Amino acid sequence: MTCTVDAHGEMRTVRDFPGGGRDVTLTRRHRNAEAEVTSQTLDEPGLRHLLNTLHPLSDTELEELMREKKIDHRL
Repeated sequence: MTCTVDAHGEMRTVRDFPGGGRDVTLTRRHRNAEAEVTSQTLDEPGLRHLLNTLHPLSDTELEELMREKKIDHRL
């Protein structure tokens, strides 16, 4: 397993499996939130593209998703 952190704080973890398979995990922090994506089929550029589509929610968006019970926020 290898783990690296870039200058922006994004963490990349790669686990190699016997037989040539691998598992790639990217973890990105934005303020107090953390997003993590993992795949055995997507390569690193595909996972980065997925992370780049995420954006922080406004308070209004967060309240609406919680009201619709699409997400649960616990402390």
